[in-house]
Amino acid sequence: MERWLAGLLTCIGVGILNACAVMACTLPTMRTDVAPIREDGGPVQVNASFIVLDILGVDDVTQQINVDIGATLAWQDLRLISLEGCRFARSEVWVPDLVLQNSSSLRTARNNARDQVVIGAEGRVSYRQRFFGDISTYHNLRNFPFDTHDFAITFMPVGTGAATLKFVPDQANTWLSDQLNISGWHVNTLSLQEQQAKLRESGHFLSMLTLTISADREVNYYLFRIMLPLFFVVAMSWVIFWVPPNRFEFQIGLGATSMLTVIAFNLAVAGSLPPLGYLTVLDQILIWSIAIVFLAIAEALVTGLYVVNGHEARAHQIDRWARVIFPILLIGGWGTLAMSGIH
Repeated sequence: MERWLAGLLTCIGVGILNACAVMACTLPTMRTDVAPIREDGGPVQVNASFIVLDILGVDDVTQQINVDIGATLAWQDLRLISLEGCRFARSEVWVPDLVLQNSSSLRTARNNARDQVVIGAEGRVSYRQRFFGDISTYHNLRNFPFDTHDFAITFMPVGTGAATLKFVPDQANTWLSDQLNISGWHVNTLSLQEQQAKLRESGHFLSMLTLTISADREVNYYLFRIMLPLFFVVAMSWVIFWVPPNRFEFQIGLGATSMLTVIAFNLAVAGSLPPLGYLTVLDQILIWSIAIVFLAIAEALVTGLYVVNGHEARAHQIDRWARVIFPILLIGGWGTLAMSGIH
């Protein structure tokens, strides 16, 4: 009997506590589409921070970056000042509705059951969300493959002007994960800035957040997989200068083989980039290589004509000059183009 009474009292106590908790976390009547009002009448300040949890890759063809980002937003809502420690669904309170200015296919990692806000002291509201997917970056490839990019991801509120909402970037809590799965790139820094932009349609100003990921392309792949083999192909055409000029048929055949191989390199590189209205540094290097091979073929024709006209000694002298001049032209041209891309 005593155990039964103790259990009954325990159940009653738990029920009372639960009822009190429910009453304590009962939302007041409020409009969730109206931003909270500050005591000084100014715009609500939303502190924002981001964590780049992972970067899975950069696609130069589609001009997109695949990211996994965690976002934290915090603001004060005086209407919730008595609800410290309570949790509510995102749809039950006012939450700034962020959208990306970049074209994207981002998805949220938190479903509706866990999409909640937490109320802190003095009506401080905290909301966390995780986004992952592809974001358009519109990065310029003019210096490819020696390029450095600032991948800008811009967030903007929906239908809330700067007079009502102002973002406050929290750079101290904005950081990169120590381990990123991205290959072919070296990620340097992450910065978060706020700026105001004017909408063309309405003329209103919006407070916007720009998350910038700075990264350098790792050039070793292109040095050893493209430029080094390309150097050997171009150097193969220099055999022309060591073959007796009276065998110009062999010289022309060797030059033509080198020319076709360099053009094949050019087509292979073009397939890894989108159609561009300008030349990249690698394009210019390939064009310079084609020009060097073409000049080698032209040199073979000139020396062949000298032999036919009975000036074989002159032909041998031109070959000796070409053995020095052509390597200098190739390496000097490549070095100049590479330095222009690095700077």
